[in-house]
Parts: sequence; structure tokens; C-alpha cells
Amino acid sequence: MKKSLSASTEENAQVPNENFRFLDYLFMDIKHFFRFSTKDPDYYKLAHEILGKDFIPPEEIMRSRKRKGIIYTNEQLAQFKKTVPAREILEWCLNNNYMLIAGPNRPMSLLELRTIKNGYIFPKRGGWYVNERVSKKDKVETKWYMIRKGPVPQSTLKSWYGQQYLISDVETVPNVAELVWAITTYKAVRDIYLLDEICVRTSSTDSDGDRISVGRFGSENLSIGSRWDSSRNDNRLALSSARK
Repeated sequence: MKKSLSASTEENAQVPNENFRFLDYLFMDIKHFFRFSTKDPDYYKLAHEILGKDFIPPEEIMRSRKRKGIIYTNEQLAQFKKTVPAREILEWCLNNNYMLIAGPNRPMSLLELRTIKNGYIFPKRGGWYVNERVSKKDKVETKWYMIRKGPVPQSTLKSWYGQQYLISDVETVPNVAELVWAITTYKAVRDIYLLDEICVRTSSTDSDGDRISVGRFGSENLSIGSRWDSSRNDNRLALSSARK
């Protein structure tokens, strides 16, 4: 009886010891797992593979000599990395002639964009839009933008209202600051002019209600104009688009 009781006591005493050793091993395994699983993945690899030169992350913008003064914080850089669109959206951008580009390090209006060195916006000073409220109100934000590199197909010779039927449910029309940032930053980083032979409407309007257009980008000058929504007789006036 004593032998049986003693053996039982020893066995019971051994259980917590074995449990503690098990927990130690488990804890070591968990630390080992998280040590490797929390290592920063290459968030940008897939975007580079799918979009190539049409993917412009904030790091490339900061390295551009023609975008001096645009410096992102570590928190902003981390947020950009965590919010890269999914594969299916990147492939959609590829198939629809879209770029994926980081917005500036702070919200910026059209007039603020013009103060950037090599801002490319014409004219460098003054201009019809300098006193327009929209030039200060509509802004480009610190986030990813998916912007069509050219005009919406078959959108010339149509009014603003007719052009709206040409974009899909997942698309919208960017404001003037968003489009100007995308086009001029693409030039600054890739040294390629977009919209060099055509103007495209944006969602922004001037004080008369006319739609602001952007384009004819060449010789370091990007033109900013405005047209009536009903205007449909210009074969060099199309529509811009962005992915929602």
C-alpha cells in the first residue's frame, strides 16, 4: 500500500515538472516563429513584377532629383508598404493602362504643386487659375493613387455627360491636383511625358462651373485649361480616370 501510494505521489509530482518543460519548449517555438514571421516582407515585389515602370513607390519619389523637398516619414513609408493593392487590382491596372503612384508627403493643392522645383506646371507664376478657389481647395493626399496614363478610350468628341458612360463602376474622375501630381511625378521619376498631345477633363470646376482640363505636356510645360461640360467638338479633349 505504501509502495503504491509512494509511486503515485512521485508520478503526480512529475506531472507539473513535465508540463513546465513542455511550456518552455512551446514558448521557445513561438519566439522562433515570430522572430521570422515578423520580418518585413517585400511588399513591393509583386507590384514591380506586374507594373514595372508604372509602379512608383514613395522611395523612388524621394530619390528623384526633380522632386526635392518631398520627404516621407518612416510612418508614412510603412503605411504605403502595408496598403499596396492586391494582385487582382494590380493586374487590372496593367490591363487598363494605369499607373500606381504614391501621393505626396502632405496634402497639396494645384498652387502648392506649382511651388515644387521642376513642377512643370504652366505658367510658373500668375495664370488664369491663380485666384480660383479650386486651385487651393482640391488636393492630392498622402496615399496610393491608381491613375490612367492616357485618356479614356473613345472619350474625344463627347460632352462631359457623354464621357461618363465610358468609365466602369470601379473608376472615377480624379481632381486637378491628383492628376497633375501623377503626370508630373511620372515625368520627374521616369522622364516620360504623358498626355503630350491631348487634354483630359478632371472632376474639378472653376468659379464659372467649367470643367478644368490638363494636358499637352511637353517642353517642361503642363497646360491647365477649362471647358464647358457641353463642349463636344474638340477631338483633342478627352476624359481622365482613376481607380476607386
